[in-house]
Amino acid sequence: MDIFNLAENITEYKNENNEVDLDVIVEEFKLGHFLNVLSKTKVFQEKYETRDGLARMLSLLDATCYSQVGEGKKAADILRNIYENSNETSIDDLILYGNLAFMCDYKLTRRIMSDAVKLIENDEEFDLMKAASAYLVLGEAEENLEKFIRAIKYYKQGLTYIQNEKEPDNQMVLFIHFKLGALHSMTNRIDEAIAYLQKTLELASETDMEIKMNSLVSIAKMYGSKKDYDKAITYLKEAIPMLENSTLVNKFVHAEAYTEMAYNHFDQSQLDEAVPYYEKAIAIHVKNINHSPRELGMIYMQYAYCLEHKEKSDKLLAGRNYEKAIEQLEKTNDRDLLENALADVIAFFESTQNQKKKRYYENKFVKMTNEKAHVH
Repeated sequence: MDIFNLAENITEYKNENNEVDLDVIVEEFKLGHFLNVLSKTKVFQEKYETRDGLARMLSLLDATCYSQVGEGKKAADILRNIYENSNETSIDDLILYGNLAFMCDYKLTRRIMSDAVKLIENDEEFDLMKAASAYLVLGEAEENLEKFIRAIKYYKQGLTYIQNEKEPDNQMVLFIHFKLGALHSMTNRIDEAIAYLQKTLELASETDMEIKMNSLVSIAKMYGSKKDYDKAITYLKEAIPMLENSTLVNKFVHAEAYTEMAYNHFDQSQLDEAVPYYEKAIAIHVKNINHSPRELGMIYMQYAYCLEHKEKSDKLLAGRNYEKAIEQLEKTNDRDLLENALADVIAFFESTQNQKKKRYYENKFVKMTNEKAHVH
């Protein structure tokens, strides 16, 4: 939390008059009493004359405290003012401002860190780790602004600097490979994504099991999207037993692995094989209060279809799960998805001659279509 090492940096501004008050401010900050710090810095500045260095230090402290209490705009305004009104700003200053801005304003972070990396690139004797950290913060800001192509560029640059160190930080190298895998996947560069995640697996040690399991599931999903089912299933067969005996058991990535395994079978019309995996995925999702209704609704639809069409059809259970699917999809804003699902459910109840249920869902369909017409 203490990005700028307050206790150490404030020492040079202490004198016999203000020492006690400054010590109280430092202590309150260490304890996380951010509102107290804000009121005490205000009183301090009214009580003592604060010269440039100390005034700047107290402003940075205020910005940090505002970020911590959810007053991001106030924090960003202070940092922007310091950044824009500094006559001479060193690389260290810019990196500090950029890190503080990251807590409250990603666009401001981008501005400040872009300046920092320009200065770094023009400095023949710059510190590699300093350069790396600046690029990584820049990458993370772009990622949060959903500028994924730019984020990739900055993460790659940061990675280059870290790897050029005499003793690279292996954890950081591993983390950036994982990040780059995820970002390449998000920008639909599947082959590059797989390559970065394969490298992540190579770099992961026994203490990096969470990253390893996430990477295995991500690679499987990408092979699944390429319809390379054999490879996808190979990675899932490695991931699933690991997940079942890990800290990620019953977490989202665990459900994702089951869903992916189910879908690989579903997509190949291996419906009997898909059923148990859908059941395991559903069991995890329903226990998770933060589950996505869209995700769960689609899983119910596919599961119900499997129950309806598998070798020994179970129409009763299929019907129940189609209904559960609609219940979930009604919680989403995806009208088209709900419309398609309702059409399938109506067709199902027609085929099973359940006129009451068929009419019930037809009424929902008509009501929704009418609402749609009024909107347009």
